[in-house]
Amino acid sequence: MIKSTEDLRRWFLQSGVASPLDLCIGPLPRSKAALGRWSSGHAEHVVRSMSPHPGSYRLSLMLSPLEARIWAGNKPVWGGMIAANRFRISPPGECGQWTQMSACDIVNIFIPVELVDHLGGLRDDAASNKLVANVFVQDRIVLDLVHKMLNTAALAGQLAQEACDGLITVLVCYLLEHYTQPNSVPERSGLGGSRLRSVLRHIAQSSAESVSNAELAALCGMSEAHFSREFRRAVGLPPHQYMMKLRLERACAALLSEQARVLDIAQECGFTNASHFSRAFSSQYGMSPTIFRQQHRTAT
Repeated sequence: MIKSTEDLRRWFLQSGVASPLDLCIGPLPRSKAALGRWSSGHAEHVVRSMSPHPGSYRLSLMLSPLEARIWAGNKPVWGGMIAANRFRISPPGECGQWTQMSACDIVNIFIPVELVDHLGGLRDDAASNKLVANVFVQDRIVLDLVHKMLNTAALAGQLAQEACDGLITVLVCYLLEHYTQPNSVPERSGLGGSRLRSVLRHIAQSSAESVSNAELAALCGMSEAHFSREFRRAVGLPPHQYMMKLRLERACAALLSEQARVLDIAQECGFTNASHFSRAFSSQYGMSPTIFRQQHRTAT
Protein backbone atom coordinates (compact mmCIF):
# COMPACT_ATOMS: atom_id res chain seq x y z
CA MET A 1 0.00 0.00 0.00
CA ILE A 2 1.16 3.55 -0.70
CA LYS A 3 1.88 4.99 2.75
CA SER A 4 3.39 8.39 1.88
CA THR A 5 3.72 10.89 -0.94
CA GLU A 6 7.27 9.63 -1.37
CA ASP A 7 5.91 6.13 -2.01
CA LEU A 8 3.63 7.63 -4.64
CA ARG A 9 6.45 9.53 -6.37
CA ARG A 10 8.63 6.41 -6.21
CA TRP A 11 5.94 4.34 -7.94
CA PHE A 12 5.72 6.82 -10.81
CA LEU A 13 9.51 6.92 -11.12
CA GLN A 14 9.73 3.11 -11.18
CA SER A 15 7.00 3.06 -13.84
CA GLY A 16 9.00 5.30 -16.15
CA VAL A 17 7.60 8.74 -15.32
CA ALA A 18 10.71 10.86 -14.84
CA SER A 19 9.02 14.28 -15.12
CA PRO A 20 7.69 15.96 -11.95
CA LEU A 21 4.09 15.19 -11.02
CA ASP A 22 1.53 17.92 -11.71
CA LEU A 23 -0.36 16.85 -8.59
CA CYS A 24 0.44 14.54 -5.70
CA ILE A 25 -2.22 13.96 -3.00
CA GLY A 26 -2.38 11.48 -0.15
CA PRO A 27 -2.53 9.14 1.45
CA LEU A 28 -5.76 10.78 2.57
CA PRO A 29 -6.61 10.70 6.31
CA ARG A 30 -9.59 8.31 6.27
CA SER A 31 -9.62 6.44 2.98
CA LYS A 32 -5.79 6.18 2.72
CA ALA A 33 -6.23 6.64 -1.04
CA ALA A 34 -3.62 8.55 -3.05
CA LEU A 35 -3.83 10.50 -6.28
CA GLY A 36 -1.18 11.53 -8.77
CA ARG A 37 -1.48 13.49 -12.02
CA TRP A 38 1.21 13.84 -14.63
CA SER A 39 1.41 15.14 -18.18
CA SER A 40 3.84 15.18 -21.07
CA GLY A 41 3.81 17.37 -24.15
CA HIS A 42 5.48 14.86 -26.46
CA ALA A 43 5.72 11.18 -27.30
CA GLU A 44 8.39 8.96 -25.75
CA HIS A 45 8.88 5.85 -27.88
CA VAL A 46 10.46 3.70 -25.20
CA VAL A 47 9.00 0.62 -23.55
CA ARG A 48 8.49 1.30 -19.85
CA SER A 49 7.77 -1.18 -17.10
CA MET A 50 4.71 -0.65 -14.88
CA SER A 51 5.29 -1.56 -11.26
CA PRO A 52 2.66 -3.47 -9.28
CA HIS A 53 0.96 -1.62 -6.41
CA PRO A 54 0.24 -4.23 -3.72
CA GLY A 55 -2.71 -3.37 -1.52
CA SER A 56 -4.33 -0.88 -3.93
CA TYR A 57 -6.39 -0.84 -7.08
CA ARG A 58 -5.20 1.76 -9.60
CA LEU A 59 -7.75 3.74 -11.57
CA SER A 60 -6.13 5.40 -14.61
CA LEU A 61 -8.11 8.20 -16.26
CA MET A 62 -7.03 9.90 -19.52
CA LEU A 63 -7.77 13.63 -19.43
CA SER A 64 -6.55 13.99 -23.01
CA PRO A 65 -6.26 11.51 -25.91
CA LEU A 66 -3.28 9.17 -25.68
CA GLU A 67 -1.83 6.87 -28.30
CA ALA A 68 -0.23 3.98 -26.45
CA ARG A 69 0.65 0.31 -26.37
CA ILE A 70 -0.09 -1.43 -23.05
CA TRP A 71 0.64 -4.96 -21.88
CA ALA A 72 -0.40 -6.64 -18.61
CA GLY A 73 2.24 -9.30 -18.11
CA ASN A 74 2.70 -10.63 -21.65
CA LYS A 75 -0.92 -10.03 -22.65
CA PRO A 76 -1.76 -7.00 -24.83
CA VAL A 77 -4.32 -4.75 -23.14
CA TRP A 78 -4.45 -1.85 -25.57
CA GLY A 79 -2.92 -0.75 -28.85
CA GLY A 80 -3.83 2.55 -30.48
CA MET A 81 -5.57 5.74 -29.46
CA ILE A 82 -7.27 6.01 -26.07
CA ALA A 83 -9.88 8.74 -26.19
CA ALA A 84 -10.02 11.46 -23.58
CA ASN A 85 -12.12 10.81 -20.47
CA ARG A 86 -11.68 7.01 -20.56
CA PHE A 87 -10.55 5.01 -17.55
CA ARG A 88 -9.33 1.55 -16.65
CA ILE A 89 -8.89 -0.23 -13.29
CA SER A 90 -5.71 -2.25 -12.71
CA PRO A 91 -5.68 -4.92 -9.98
CA PRO A 92 -3.09 -4.64 -7.17
CA GLY A 93 -0.63 -7.20 -8.49
CA GLU A 94 -0.71 -6.17 -12.13
CA CYS A 95 2.61 -5.39 -13.74
CA GLY A 96 3.42 -4.99 -17.39
CA GLN A 97 4.83 -2.63 -19.97
CA TRP A 98 3.67 0.38 -21.92
CA THR A 99 4.79 2.81 -24.60
CA GLN A 100 3.65 6.45 -24.75
CA MET A 101 3.26 7.41 -28.42
CA SER A 102 1.77 10.89 -28.02
CA ALA A 103 1.37 13.72 -25.54
CA CYS A 104 -0.69 12.83 -22.47
CA ASP A 105 -2.45 14.02 -19.33
CA ILE A 106 -3.20 11.17 -16.93
CA VAL A 107 -4.65 10.85 -13.43
CA ASN A 108 -3.87 7.73 -11.38
CA ILE A 109 -5.92 7.07 -8.23
CA PHE A 110 -4.71 4.37 -5.83
CA ILE A 111 -7.65 2.89 -3.92
CA PRO A 112 -6.78 0.61 -0.97
CA VAL A 113 -8.18 -2.90 -1.15
CA GLU A 114 -9.07 -2.57 2.55
CA LEU A 115 -11.37 0.36 1.77
CA VAL A 116 -13.06 -1.54 -1.07
CA ASP A 117 -13.55 -4.61 1.14
CA HIS A 118 -14.85 -2.50 4.03
CA LEU A 119 -17.44 -0.64 1.96
CA GLY A 120 -18.38 -3.79 0.06
CA GLY A 121 -18.92 -5.62 3.36
CA LEU A 122 -21.56 -3.06 4.37
CA ARG A 123 -23.88 -4.33 1.66
CA ASP A 124 -26.55 -6.88 2.55
CA ASP A 125 -25.88 -9.16 -0.41
CA ALA A 126 -23.09 -11.54 -1.32
CA ALA A 127 -21.87 -9.50 -4.27
CA SER A 128 -18.20 -9.54 -5.15
CA ASN A 129 -15.92 -6.78 -3.86
CA LYS A 130 -13.41 -7.21 -6.69
CA LEU A 131 -13.26 -4.12 -8.91
CA VAL A 132 -12.96 -4.84 -12.62
CA ALA A 133 -12.67 -2.58 -15.69
CA ASN A 134 -10.13 -4.31 -17.93
CA VAL A 135 -10.66 -2.13 -20.98
CA PHE A 136 -10.81 1.65 -21.18
CA VAL A 137 -14.40 2.79 -20.70
CA GLN A 138 -16.20 6.10 -20.44
CA ASP A 139 -18.36 6.95 -17.43
CA ARG A 140 -19.57 10.48 -16.75
CA ILE A 141 -20.01 9.82 -13.04
CA VAL A 142 -16.39 8.68 -12.63
CA LEU A 143 -15.16 11.61 -14.74
CA ASP A 144 -17.14 14.14 -12.69
CA LEU A 145 -15.90 12.75 -9.36
CA VAL A 146 -12.26 12.79 -10.49
CA HIS A 147 -12.55 16.38 -11.75
CA LYS A 148 -13.97 17.39 -8.36
CA MET A 149 -11.00 15.69 -6.64
CA LEU A 150 -8.61 17.68 -8.82
CA ASN A 151 -10.37 20.90 -7.81
CA THR A 152 -10.94 20.34 -4.10
CA ALA A 153 -8.64 23.25 -3.20
CA ALA A 154 -10.98 25.63 -5.04
CA LEU A 155 -14.10 23.83 -3.83
CA ALA A 156 -13.23 23.40 -0.14
CA GLY A 157 -10.20 25.54 0.66
CA GLN A 158 -8.51 24.37 3.86
CA LEU A 159 -10.84 21.35 3.96
CA ALA A 160 -9.59 20.12 0.58
CA GLN A 161 -8.23 16.83 1.90
CA GLU A 162 -11.43 16.05 3.78
CA ALA A 163 -13.46 16.85 0.66
CA CYS A 164 -11.25 14.63 -1.46
CA ASP A 165 -11.61 11.84 1.12
CA GLY A 166 -15.39 12.05 0.85
CA LEU A 167 -15.25 11.96 -2.94
CA ILE A 168 -13.08 8.83 -2.79
CA THR A 169 -15.77 7.14 -0.68
CA VAL A 170 -18.46 8.11 -3.18
CA LEU A 171 -16.27 6.86 -6.06
CA VAL A 172 -15.65 3.47 -4.42
CA CYS A 173 -19.35 3.01 -3.61
CA TYR A 174 -20.16 3.74 -7.26
CA LEU A 175 -17.47 1.37 -8.55
CA LEU A 176 -18.73 -1.39 -6.26
CA GLU A 177 -22.19 -0.98 -7.70
CA HIS A 178 -21.18 -0.87 -11.36
CA TYR A 179 -17.69 -2.34 -11.82
CA THR A 180 -17.36 -5.56 -9.83
CA GLN A 181 -16.63 -9.09 -10.94
CA PRO A 182 -19.47 -11.57 -10.39
CA ASN A 183 -18.88 -13.83 -7.40
CA SER A 184 -20.46 -16.96 -8.74
CA VAL A 185 -19.20 -19.24 -11.48
CA PRO A 186 -21.00 -18.33 -14.70
CA GLU A 187 -24.01 -20.56 -15.29
CA ARG A 188 -24.05 -22.90 -18.28
CA SER A 189 -26.39 -20.52 -20.05
CA GLY A 190 -23.72 -17.79 -19.84
CA LEU A 191 -21.99 -16.32 -22.87
CA GLY A 192 -18.60 -17.95 -23.25
CA GLY A 193 -16.54 -20.30 -25.36
CA SER A 194 -18.02 -21.13 -28.76
CA ARG A 195 -21.09 -18.95 -28.12
CA LEU A 196 -19.01 -15.85 -27.54
CA ARG A 197 -16.74 -16.60 -30.51
CA SER A 198 -19.78 -17.02 -32.74
CA VAL A 199 -21.24 -13.68 -31.62
CA LEU A 200 -17.95 -11.79 -32.04
CA ARG A 201 -17.42 -13.36 -35.47
CA HIS A 202 -20.93 -12.34 -36.55
CA ILE A 203 -20.34 -8.77 -35.33
CA ALA A 204 -16.98 -8.55 -37.11
CA GLN A 205 -18.48 -9.80 -40.38
CA SER A 206 -21.31 -7.27 -40.10
CA SER A 207 -19.15 -4.33 -39.00
CA ALA A 208 -20.59 -2.01 -41.65
CA GLU A 209 -24.20 -2.99 -40.94
CA SER A 210 -26.52 -2.54 -38.00
CA VAL A 211 -26.86 -5.72 -35.94
CA SER A 212 -29.66 -5.75 -33.37
CA ASN A 213 -29.51 -7.24 -29.90
CA ALA A 214 -32.42 -9.45 -30.90
CA GLU A 215 -30.40 -10.93 -33.77
CA LEU A 216 -27.36 -11.58 -31.57
CA ALA A 217 -29.46 -12.99 -28.73
CA ALA A 218 -31.14 -15.38 -31.17
CA LEU A 219 -27.71 -16.72 -32.18
CA CYS A 220 -27.23 -17.79 -28.55
CA GLY A 221 -30.77 -18.88 -27.76
CA MET A 222 -31.07 -16.18 -25.08
CA SER A 223 -33.52 -13.44 -24.28
CA GLU A 224 -32.31 -9.95 -25.24
CA ALA A 225 -31.98 -8.85 -21.61
CA HIS A 226 -30.03 -11.96 -20.61
CA PHE A 227 -27.79 -11.66 -23.68
CA SER A 228 -26.99 -7.99 -22.96
CA ARG A 229 -26.01 -8.79 -19.36
CA GLU A 230 -23.86 -11.77 -20.36
CA PHE A 231 -22.20 -9.89 -23.23
CA ARG A 232 -21.18 -7.02 -20.96
CA ARG A 233 -19.92 -9.52 -18.38
CA ALA A 234 -17.81 -11.33 -20.99
CA VAL A 235 -16.51 -8.38 -23.03
CA GLY A 236 -16.65 -5.45 -20.60
CA LEU A 237 -18.90 -3.31 -22.84
CA PRO A 238 -22.58 -3.38 -23.82
CA PRO A 239 -23.13 -4.79 -27.34
CA HIS A 240 -23.86 -1.42 -28.99
CA GLN A 241 -20.73 0.17 -27.48
CA TYR A 242 -18.59 -2.77 -28.56
CA MET A 243 -19.92 -2.54 -32.14
CA MET A 244 -19.33 1.21 -32.21
CA LYS A 245 -15.79 0.65 -30.93
CA LEU A 246 -15.08 -1.78 -33.80
CA ARG A 247 -16.48 0.62 -36.39
CA LEU A 248 -14.41 3.50 -35.09
CA GLU A 249 -11.24 1.41 -34.94
CA ARG A 250 -11.82 0.41 -38.57
CA ALA A 251 -12.43 4.05 -39.49
CA CYS A 252 -9.32 5.13 -37.60
CA ALA A 253 -7.18 2.65 -39.55
CA ALA A 254 -8.69 3.84 -42.83
CA LEU A 255 -8.00 7.49 -42.00
CA LEU A 256 -4.35 6.67 -41.35
CA SER A 257 -3.69 4.37 -44.29
CA GLU A 258 -6.05 5.44 -47.08
CA GLN A 259 -6.56 8.56 -49.18
CA ALA A 260 -10.35 8.13 -49.35
CA ARG A 261 -12.63 11.02 -48.45
CA VAL A 262 -13.90 11.16 -44.88
CA LEU A 263 -17.48 10.78 -46.17
CA ASP A 264 -16.56 7.59 -48.06
CA ILE A 265 -14.85 6.13 -44.99
CA ALA A 266 -17.90 6.99 -42.88
CA GLN A 267 -20.22 5.15 -45.27
CA GLU A 268 -17.90 2.13 -45.56
CA CYS A 269 -17.85 1.83 -41.77
CA GLY A 270 -21.62 1.92 -41.43
CA PHE A 271 -22.30 5.53 -40.43
CA THR A 272 -25.41 7.13 -41.89
CA ASN A 273 -23.69 10.41 -42.77
CA ALA A 274 -20.53 12.44 -42.20
CA SER A 275 -22.08 14.35 -39.29
CA HIS A 276 -22.96 11.14 -37.42
CA PHE A 277 -19.45 9.80 -38.06
CA SER A 278 -17.79 13.02 -36.88
CA ARG A 279 -19.78 13.11 -33.62
CA ALA A 280 -19.03 9.47 -32.82
CA PHE A 281 -15.35 9.79 -33.75
CA SER A 282 -14.89 12.97 -31.71
CA SER A 283 -16.51 11.33 -28.69
CA GLN A 284 -14.11 8.38 -28.91
CA TYR A 285 -10.86 10.10 -29.91
CA GLY A 286 -11.31 13.65 -28.68
CA MET A 287 -11.03 15.25 -32.13
CA SER A 288 -12.74 15.21 -35.52
CA PRO A 289 -11.72 12.67 -38.19
CA THR A 290 -10.23 15.43 -40.35
CA ILE A 291 -8.06 16.84 -37.55
CA PHE A 292 -7.03 13.30 -36.52
CA ARG A 293 -5.81 12.58 -40.06
CA GLN A 294 -4.04 15.96 -40.33
CA GLN A 295 -2.24 15.53 -37.00
CA HIS A 296 -1.07 12.03 -37.88
CA ARG A 297 0.26 13.18 -41.26
CA THR A 298 2.04 16.10 -39.63
CA ALA A 299 3.60 13.81 -37.01
CA THR A 300 4.80 11.28 -39.57
